[in-house]
Amino acid sequence: MSNEIVLSVVLFSYMNRPIFDVLLNGSDIGAAIAYGGGGGIMTGETIPFGPQKLSWCLGGPEGMPRNGDTVIAKNALAISRDQVPPNSRYLGVHIYPDDTAELTFAEYIPERTPRGESILAEALKDVR
Repeated sequence: MSNEIVLSVVLFSYMNRPIFDVLLNGSDIGAAIAYGGGGGIMTGETIPFGPQKLSWCLGGPEGMPRNGDTVIAKNALAISRDQVPPNSRYLGVHIYPDDTAELTFAEYIPERTPRGESILAEALKDVR
């Protein structure tokens, strides 16, 4: 059995600012605008089973706090064979404003997470 899996990766950001240089285990998986994602796919990413390292750089208008800072996901991320459903072809990487992240698996293009939907709904409420 292989110690890795090959998946297409879809990035979702639920942050109120752009992010760039998003790296999963050192492999660039893209960038996202504020509250963006789901539109770009990195195909054929080889992902090892076990602990995952996810980092990203914060962007935004000049003067925004932490601009250019590299953030490492505060929560532990890991992928085991048991958690990958059969027929999974996609990994959703979901980045949240509290510097945490979530990994989801899907046979087809991943959807936003319930937590992400809640963050987006709150952001839209503030705009109205």
